[in-house]
Amino acid sequence: MRPSLQSAVTHHRAGDLDAAEKIYRDVLKGDEKNADALHLLGLVLHQRGKNADAAELIERAIAIRPKQAEYAYNLGKVRAAQEHWSAAVDANRAALALKPDYAAAHCNLGLALLWQGRPAAAEESLRMALVHEPNSAPSWSGLGLTLQHEGRAAEAEAAWEKAIALQPDFAEAHYNLATLRLAAMDFARGWPGFAWRAKADPLSFDAAAGGAYPFSLPRWLGESLAGKTILLWGEQGLGDQVLFARLVPQIAARGATVYLECEPRLAELFKRSFPAVTAVPRERPVPTVLAEAKFDVQCPLGDLGGILRPDLSGFRPNAGYIQSDPARTAALKSRYRGLGAGGPVVGLSWRSPRKRFGALKSTDLAEDWGPILAVPGLTFVCLQYGPVEEALARAVERHGVSIHLDPEVDASNDIDALSAQISAMDLIISVSNTTVHLAGALGVPVWTLTPSGAGRLWYWFDGLSHSPWYSSMRLYQQSVPGDWGAVTAPIAKDLAAWAGRI
Repeated sequence: MRPSLQSAVTHHRAGDLDAAEKIYRDVLKGDEKNADALHLLGLVLHQRGKNADAAELIERAIAIRPKQAEYAYNLGKVRAAQEHWSAAVDANRAALALKPDYAAAHCNLGLALLWQGRPAAAEESLRMALVHEPNSAPSWSGLGLTLQHEGRAAEAEAAWEKAIALQPDFAEAHYNLATLRLAAMDFARGWPGFAWRAKADPLSFDAAAGGAYPFSLPRWLGESLAGKTILLWGEQGLGDQVLFARLVPQIAARGATVYLECEPRLAELFKRSFPAVTAVPRERPVPTVLAEAKFDVQCPLGDLGGILRPDLSGFRPNAGYIQSDPARTAALKSRYRGLGAGGPVVGLSWRSPRKRFGALKSTDLAEDWGPILAVPGLTFVCLQYGPVEEALARAVERHGVSIHLDPEVDASNDIDALSAQISAMDLIISVSNTTVHLAGALGVPVWTLTPSGAGRLWYWFDGLSHSPWYSSMRLYQQSVPGDWGAVTAPIAKDLAAWAGRI
């Protein structure tokens, strides 16, 4: 290895990505076919989140030196970061063809297979990883995910405990174990482990927190708030912020002055819904209203669960705790009533874009929703955010039913408009995504399709038909991964009965 390249590697290992990248690029200026420089520069870009560029560089390195198992393995990591699961499978298999005992490649192959929806093949790969490296904490943790997806909760718990015993600071294993326990309503052991989410997904957590701010403020741990000022701040996804926002009024009721920093798309909704709270959209630099406030303590929204809901008895029925724009809601309700033949208006959403787990929660509107779409006398309205035209066209052509798409509602970016649209419905039927959280928080009747295994998020809990978080929500829980027919058939039966009563 050239001295300059060795210098870059030294910087790279020390975490100085800027210096490493510069030297790698300098090496490539003099030798554009230096495979090691291409490969390592690709890793730097991967660490910076520039995965498309990273993949292109590593593929160039592989074209020059096709028998380097490490190149193929790292390409697999990049493809996994892009959620290109088929490409990740191919890359890891290429690494294993060159180095059959490559335990890390067996592990990553297993994870890619799991997110492809092939848990049996995933388990086989992960167990092969453990044959070659029995004390690999990542392989035990990956096996736990696979066992969870296969409905083998006790074995998954044991696998995560093994991973933690091997690597006590393994955040992802702690977090997965915590959510497994929370799903089983084992709050005493689940909530403490839930705190590991900050380290399990540090990039999203730090982005929500804004780096050093507000971590410099003392953390609220449940002590008296009388006469104090607290900053609550949203983290995780939109749906998670809506879920935990249910607990915000309880903080204000403790005599605190409350500021709530939230995802910008939720700001107007929260301002209207929590008049006793100062809701502020998250922006950087920090908005003046927050910069000038004198806070005593701060707390991420996700911590409120462990403090205010220590057991199931802490959950109380509620009629909804957020409010849509009444004028906007009334206008939409009038418009949608004029679309059909006077029957109930039912909003549909069938996909989750959530990273990794989204594919396991999502359905195919044309393939999976036939029994629901066949129920007569209903006006169906599309509530799905993101690109929908192709899916709608396929479903309409296949089932001969109208599903109305409102071009005036930007469901992805205008959450206030989406909330008004949801409030205009008589019923929502949706997979687990932001739509169901908004519907439950608004108090609108919502029937939620929840997957089994790793795709089912902990807050739906195991074996329940109604959500403790949202009184207006009915849960239809999948028994076998990928089998949505066993979910949509009973929904269709209940929908017909419900429509007959309206």
